[in-house]
Amino acid sequence: MRDTLFATKFMPQPDPVPPTPENSPEPLSTPEEPTPMLDVHPAHHAANSWRDFFVHIATIVLGLIIAVGLEQTVEYFHHRHQLHDVRQGILADANLYLRDVDELRLLNRQRIEDLNTRIQQLQVALSHHQQLVSPIYRPTPPTSTVRLGNFSAAKASALVQLLSEDEITILGDAEVGVAKSEALKELAQEATRKRVAFEQRFQTSYPDGPFDFAAATPVQLNEYLGLLIEERVRRAEYLAYLDEMHGGATAFLKGQRDIEQIRNAEEDSVSPSQH
Repeated sequence: MRDTLFATKFMPQPDPVPPTPENSPEPLSTPEEPTPMLDVHPAHHAANSWRDFFVHIATIVLGLIIAVGLEQTVEYFHHRHQLHDVRQGILADANLYLRDVDELRLLNRQRIEDLNTRIQQLQVALSHHQQLVSPIYRPTPPTSTVRLGNFSAAKASALVQLLSEDEITILGDAEVGVAKSEALKELAQEATRKRVAFEQRFQTSYPDGPFDFAAATPVQLNEYLGLLIEERVRRAEYLAYLDEMHGGATAFLKGQRDIEQIRNAEEDSVSPSQH
């Protein structure tokens, strides 16, 4: 019995089993502090008097004023640069506008002269019962459609708001003028198509064959006279409006920016016979 107790008491014991990693608690990590959006530095020392307090506030206010002033200065010069670019683009528009208008004025003056000649030939043939000679018209040179591309781009990008009120009104009037001139051109071209279609009834072969009006009756010749006069009227209306556009564009390119003066220049450019 004593030996059993002694053996039990002094027998070597197995090492204790260490805890498994699954059961060991994970170390707690310290949460990172979020980085502040602004690096605010506190005052080095507290204000000891009202004077120190107001000096501190004045320093902050002055810094804000300087920052806002610098921002507005940069914005001002940026807008000035944009305004310069817009105005340069509009001047380019005005030069193209004037060139295209003058080309169309020349074309319509020549066409009116040719129509006057043809009307006189027809009137003589009718009054003297003579055979009408073949018509002769000068060839039509290619022309461009009047346009204001840079002004349209400035409107689309809202940069047009940088211009003065008078400038916007002047350019708006010019844009309306372009649309009206296109409508007048279409009326003149329609009158031309009617006259050409009548003449081709007496053309031996198209497009270069001679004209033979020997078989034309007085009724047909009077119809022809009406078509010629209608085309001349449409051309004269178109030319008068082109003259107005010429006067306005010329005044604008000379530096005029008063809307009333521009409109006066447009009216003064129309010859008395076209009023």
